[in-house]
Amino acid sequence: MKGNTMLETNIQGCICTNSNREIVAKWRGDIERSLGSLDLSFFDGQKISVELKFWINTNRLRTRRNDLDNLVKPVLDSMKKIGMITDDAEIFHLDVTKFPTTGEEEIKLVVKEWN
Repeated sequence: MKGNTMLETNIQGCICTNSNREIVAKWRGDIERSLGSLDLSFFDGQKISVELKFWINTNRLRTRRNDLDNLVKPVLDSMKKIGMITDDAEIFHLDVTKFPTTGEEEIKLVVKEWN
């Protein structure tokens, strides 16, 4: 069951999963820098719930490159790389949604305690 919210943040920028390597690397770097700038001292390996909401350009949303697993993996990898989690086995609940947008692409990440 979801508990108290531990972290809530938005990450703006072009969401990229299967484009050329340079663009994907930039996107992953953007995620890591964004998360790395937050106070993560309260994460200590406890069970967590992760909610991810992706706003993707309407024209790009229809492509196969925006599979949910392809969208989620870079975020979870970044969470591990910066030390927010030691392994994605700490995630006991994962809720992922994608939405069309005509504005800037964005990820909303909410991490809650999992009781």
